[in-house]
Amino acid sequence: MTLPIGWIIAIGSAIGAFLWLGGHLGQLWVPQEYLVIFGCAFGAFIAANKWRNIKNTFVGLGRIFLRSKDSKAANLELLCLMFELLQKIKRDGALSIEKDVEDPRASALFNKYPRVLHKPRLVEFITDYFRMMMDGSVTLSQLESIMAQEIEVMHREWNEPVDSVATLADSLPAFGIVAAIIGVVHTLSTISAGKSPGEVGAGIAAALVGTLLGVFAAYALFLPISRVLGQIAEADIRPFEAVKEILVANYSNFSPSTAVEYGRKVLFVDQRPSMLELENGLQASTGSGLKG
Repeated sequence: MTLPIGWIIAIGSAIGAFLWLGGHLGQLWVPQEYLVIFGCAFGAFIAANKWRNIKNTFVGLGRIFLRSKDSKAANLELLCLMFELLQKIKRDGALSIEKDVEDPRASALFNKYPRVLHKPRLVEFITDYFRMMMDGSVTLSQLESIMAQEIEVMHREWNEPVDSVATLADSLPAFGIVAAIIGVVHTLSTISAGKSPGEVGAGIAAALVGTLLGVFAAYALFLPISRVLGQIAEADIRPFEAVKEILVANYSNFSPSTAVEYGRKVLFVDQRPSMLELENGLQASTGSGLKG
């Protein structure tokens, strides 16, 4: 969870330099400027996105502050599940897993791997393509093509929040200028009321806080959020890629152990169980090693 650490360093550096120059924090607190910048930015975000993407963005924002502790464990369960399914097909035929894929929640095999079962979209992805393989009419190229297309659709959907937050970040400097202009217009209009040069200068300085805030928020706060959301989306798509590689390898007549290894290789290194961990996981769940 490096994002808060980075924010602390960035905010601390900016405020520290400002205080070092002789400023005081009260000069940076201009709530009207904050309202213009973040109010306009939020309104533009709502106007520019469909409800699906708004919802996904807020879900993603919640996830960036949560350290995922079970990614490797979840991927280990996924690989073990795929190995068991392929082994069962090899041993007893394709129809032997029919009940498992028709109702995964009632399946003893799926229930051995709760971290996978708690991901409905991944379970649906797995069962859909096992059904297609059981049908026997789909070719290897067709299977690979349609799986790649579905993964691409998910990838685009999960990257929509990334693009939205990046666009929001790009807009913040402009809204900062809007806030500054509003402040300058107000300050200049007070000259006729007999404001002193010192008061006018203070008003201009307050107005420029909007420009400062807009640029700082864009590049120190929101662009890092966009990057983290993108990294989460990339990590989320990896298990689907692993399932695809496993099924394609199995369709190419590789053994279950080799097919699972194909899938293991596409996982990110910090979320990928080692061969020994996979072997131990299979022994713990099935009583047998990575063979076949």
